[in-house]
Amino acid sequence: MTTDQPADSGASSVPDDPEKLKQDIERTREELGQTVEALVAKADVKAQAQEAKAQAKEKVGQLTDRLKGTTTQAREQATARVAQARGQLATKTQDVKQAATTNGAQGRDQLQARATTVGGKVRDVTPEPVQRAARHAAERTSPRQATIAAAAVGVALVAFILIRRRRGR
Repeated sequence: MTTDQPADSGASSVPDDPEKLKQDIERTREELGQTVEALVAKADVKAQAQEAKAQAKEKVGQLTDRLKGTTTQAREQATARVAQARGQLATKTQDVKQAATTNGAQGRDQLQARATTVGGKVRDVTPEPVQRAARHAAERTSPRQATIAAAAVGVALVAFILIRRRRGR
């Protein structure tokens, strides 16, 4: 075999130099070794299973990381919504308290006005001797006794009015 053969004849050219020949053989051995390793890897089911396992483990790790991120984000959003709802509830509660205070004051004022009106009407229909006796008793009693007496007079007056209405029917 000589190097004088044409390159397109299909036969590989063999170099004349022994060093080049050794290098060519070494390169061919390396290529053959790589080819054999590739064939062995394809035929090695255990190694393929381990590789598939490693890939699956990596995918699971990635999905776990992604899920943790999503969970953290959802928790933060839920916390923010709860804080917002608490704020709204506090505002509404304050509004209701304010309205109750305002309406309570208005109701108290209305009740006081009605009591004054009714008190004036009662005084107008109460005979003079009863009024004098009430004034005299009020001067001689303590505030606690006066409160009790006023309540008793109020009850008596209501009873008197109710009895009078029933007789009138």
